[in-house]
Formats: sequence, C-alpha cells, structure tokens
Amino acid sequence: MDCNITELIVILDKQWENDLAGAVKMLKDAGMRVTNADDDNSVVEGDVDTEHLHALEKLPCVDYVRKVFSYDANFPPGDPRDRDGM
Repeated sequence: MDCNITELIVILDKQWENDLAGAVKMLKDAGMRVTNADDDNSVVEGDVDTEHLHALEKLPCVDYVRKVFSYDANFPPGDPRDRDGM
C-alpha cells in the first residue's frame, strides 16, 4: 500500500467567506487535492493523504471537516505517487 486517502468536504470558517482563493491555497499547501470549491456555500471538496488530515483540520480557514470515506491506495510502479515501488 502506498497511502491511505480520505475524501472530504471542508466547511470554511466564516472569516474566510470572502476569500475563497486564499482558503483554497491554504488547503492545497496543507496537502489537499481540491476537486470543487463552492464560493456561494463556503465549501471545498477534495481528498488528502490521511496522514495530513489532522493538520488540515487545525487550519485557521477550516470550521469543520466532513470525512466522506477513506481507502487504501496502491499506485503502479512509475507513478509519481508510488511510494513502495511495487
């Protein structure tokens, strides 16, 4: 197994409702792969390596994290995400 991935929905803190771009940058810098950002509802969807989840939950732009589901990922050799070479 290369990693465990958690798909999630992030509800942004009210202070960030007028700075979606800044919040998305902060989430990406913390390791989140963003698939959708909804400015009207201050919600960001995506996934993160589960090992980075706790740090992501502590970001100032985050009010709440809803974990949709987690799964083990094993990427093929040659894939840049492959960690175990198998």
